Amino acid sequence: MGGNAKRRVTVFGGVIASTNGYLPFKEEAIAGVIVTGPFASWPKDTLGLVGSYIRLGLRQVDFLQASRLRAGGTDRVLDGEGVFEMNYGFAAAPGMRINPNVQYVKNPDNLPRPAAVHRSGDIVAFGVRLPAAK
Repeated sequence: MGGNAKRRVTVFGGVIASTNGYLPFKEEAIAGVIVTGPFASWPKDTLGLVGSYIRLGLRQVDFLQASRLRAGGTDRVLDGEGVFEMNYGFAAAPGMRINPNVQYVKNPDNLPRPAAVHRSGDIVAFGVRLPAAK
């Protein structure tokens, strides 16, 4: 940014797909950007934006739907989930970085609880990571 090699923009992405119908996930796509030094006065800070989409395999959807029906639920299991995150990292003290973040999950799946009677609504989650600074 502005010709300063320490203030860089990193763009990343990828796609994974399965040809095997037995795996829980059929496809996943991810894309994001990380800006180092988003503000000239804070050149070591980072701003990250990332989004991912996961599509469940047909057998997994069938299993989750059957589990829900056995538990007495009637909500339809959706085959796709989107996760979007924004995070900011800054040096709080020598040797310590703080990374607050917010995530939005669209159509969360019920893999951890196959017998969930109802489909979860969209989720907004707030968090913080405390990794060591480099």
